[in-house]
Parts: sequence; structure tokens; C-alpha cells
Amino acid sequence: MAQAQNIGTLVTAIFQTWKTAGIDFLVLRNYETLPDFTTNDIDVLVDKAQLPRAEQLLISTAAAHQFRLHNRAEYSTLALYFSHPEDLKQIHFDLFSNLQWRGFEYLDTTDFLAAKVNRGSFPIPSPMHEAAANLLGLFIYTGRIKERYKPSICSGFRADEEGAIRLLSNTYGPSLARFLVTNAVGECWRVIEGNFAALRRALLSRQFGFHSCKTLRSLTQNFVRVLKRFLHPPGVMVVLLGADGSGKSTVGAAILDNLQNTFSPLKNVYLHWKPRLFSAAKETSAHTNPHGQTTRGKIASLAYFAFHWLEFFFGGWRQLRPVLFRGGIVLVDRYYLDLFVDQKRYRLQVPQIMIRFAYVFLKKPDLILMLDAPAEILQARKQEVSIQETARQQLAYRTLAASMENSILLDAAQPAEAVAHQATKAILEFLIKRTQKRLAKDTHG
Repeated sequence: MAQAQNIGTLVTAIFQTWKTAGIDFLVLRNYETLPDFTTNDIDVLVDKAQLPRAEQLLISTAAAHQFRLHNRAEYSTLALYFSHPEDLKQIHFDLFSNLQWRGFEYLDTTDFLAAKVNRGSFPIPSPMHEAAANLLGLFIYTGRIKERYKPSICSGFRADEEGAIRLLSNTYGPSLARFLVTNAVGECWRVIEGNFAALRRALLSRQFGFHSCKTLRSLTQNFVRVLKRFLHPPGVMVVLLGADGSGKSTVGAAILDNLQNTFSPLKNVYLHWKPRLFSAAKETSAHTNPHGQTTRGKIASLAYFAFHWLEFFFGGWRQLRPVLFRGGIVLVDRYYLDLFVDQKRYRLQVPQIMIRFAYVFLKKPDLILMLDAPAEILQARKQEVSIQETARQQLAYRTLAASMENSILLDAAQPAEAVAHQATKAILEFLIKRTQKRLAKDTHG
């Protein structure tokens, strides 16, 4: 209930601030439990000319309620993420000024705001406009229609079939518009999904044919957004370090759960040690007896090290960077940095100078969380190596963390829930600082 009150107060204040400032907006969908509760993002359509002012007011109102902006990403929407510094609750707003797919306007929203319906503290679309937005919102991307939207799509089009046909005709032409509305009213969803390719072809041809200048301008803007996201990805890469018994796996799972309102579980990656392109993760005795196998000879070690390095290098480009570009979190247990401390776990003996030099070319984590606890506590949790080795590793990890600017030492002697809270807070604080730097650079750049 505390979460509902906290979020509800903030959302109510934001809507009221926009109204007072004369911002023309509406909540596109999933508004049934607003303003008291939201399970994910709040989709808001804003008059294009007022979008910068709406963003400014959103950030300042959130700050007045102790919610800080910790991430900002420009997709086809403007995604803004806020968090509270104490309880770490997060809320996500998506601000739309139009409805686009890769720079192509897939639905004309010209009349949406003029026809909005008052719902008390905030307005919503007319049933017909909401039906069109819900029909095409996922469909234009994936060819699927969300199951939970189907009843409202059907009823919304039934309320104004001719109006829906006119709306969709602007983008897809009269014939395809009538086809979509008729089959939605008849609940023939598979028929609609079977014509996914035709819908996209009509979108591309009509946008280029009837609105070529506007489309080229939109595509250029979309290219700039994509390039900006490539250079400054909205995602984050976090590495968990620590000796056996420090609770990396438990804390890692809790971090993902704590941050699911910022980083969608559908976008995230959680890896043990490295991305794998050429090899498969296998359960071996190394998990229960990491130093039990014979270390390879020097030549074999170099060969195996080269193989691992290639997976780190190409895996970083193929698996990790796309996640960061999409706005997900990459969480890695140990990562390449583990070779600085414990080569024996991987049956290697490679000169440290080579290991450190090779690291220069690999994807670097944005943040390193070092889980530290006395050797006696770590040994009480896991006895996979001797207490002397545990003590050596603990000191080595500490020394390594101290040598890296983007590392934070966490007290892993605490209960796992407390450690996860500290880790989550550290990630959010990192994101806040990064977002502030990026905004300052954009302002002065």
C-alpha cells in the first residue's frame, strides 16, 4: 500500500502540473489503475510543440517529490525513468508526440488530443482512437496483436466503424483500412495477423508516396536517435565480483528483480563469466571444486586463453552491446576480471601482463560491484577452496576493485536482501550521475 500511495501521489502531481501549465496530453493505454498504481510504464501522448516543456515539468515535479531522473532514452518515444533514493521504487514514463515505427508514422494522431475524454485527474483517448493505437502498437512491430487489448479494440471500432476506417485510411488506404476494421469488429484476429506484410508494404509506399518530405525528415530524425543510442546506450553493464560464498548469484537475481521497472526482463542478460558464441555452458566439477582439476601447461593455457578471449571479444559485440543499445541490463558474474585473481579456476597459467593487455580490447563494464566479507564468513557459506585461498582471493579482489575507478565495495557479510538493496542503490546512483552528464553535454553541446 505504501508503494501505491507513493507512486499515486507523484502521478497525480505530474498530471496536475501539466494541466496547470496548459500541456495538452492524454494517457494512451493501461490507465485503469492510475493514478494510484502502475505495474510498468505510463504511455502519454503530448502535443509535439509542448513535448520539451512537458519533459521539463515532469522532471521538476518528480524532483519535488524526491524522485530523481536516473535514465533517459530516445526511442520512437521519449523514455524517462525515475527512482526514489530511500525505498528505490521506480516509475517509467513514455512520452509520445506521434506514433512511429522506425521513423514511419503508422497512425495519424492529429485528432487524438482534440477528441480526448476526461477521466478525472487525466484525459484518455476516445474509444475509437484507443482501439486503433492498441491494434497497431505491437502489431506493426511484430505482426501480433496483444491478447488483452482485443476486447477493447473490437468495442472501440464498433462504436465508430466509419470513423475508424477514415482514420486508418490516412495511413493504409481505404481498402486495407476497411479490411482491418471489419475483421477487428468480427474478431478475426488471425486474418489480420496473416496480412502483416501487406500492412507494412502499404505503410511504406503511402508514406513515401503521399508524405515524402515529412517521411524523409522523420527518417533522418530517427537515424540521429539511433546513432545517439549507439554511441551512448541507455542500458548498463554491471559486473559482480567476489570470492566463493559472497552471494553473487543470489544478489544478482535480486538486482534484476529490483530493477525490473527500469530494465525490462525481456531485454536483460545475466551471464556467468562470459558470453558464449563457440562453447556451451556445462555443469562441471569446477562449480563445486574449482581448483580440483590439473592446470594446463603453458602452451595449452595460451591456446585456451586465446579461445576464451575471442568469446569475450566477439560476444561483447554480438550479445552484450545489442542489449545495452535496446536499454537492457547486462549483469555478469565474475567476467574477464576474474582472470586477474583466479586463473586456476579456469585451469590456466598465463602471464598477468598478457591478461591485462588483452583486457584493453574488451567491452568494459559500466560498474563493478565487489562483494566483500571476511574469509571466515565466506568459508562458513562455501568450502569449495581452503580458507587460505579464500583469504588470498578476498584480498586480491579488494586490491583489484581499489585499482578501478568504477568499482564499489559492498559489505557481503550482511543478509543477501540488504546487500541487494545496496547493490541496486549503487546502480541507480551510477545511472543518475550518467544521465546528468549526458543531459549537461546535450545542453552545452
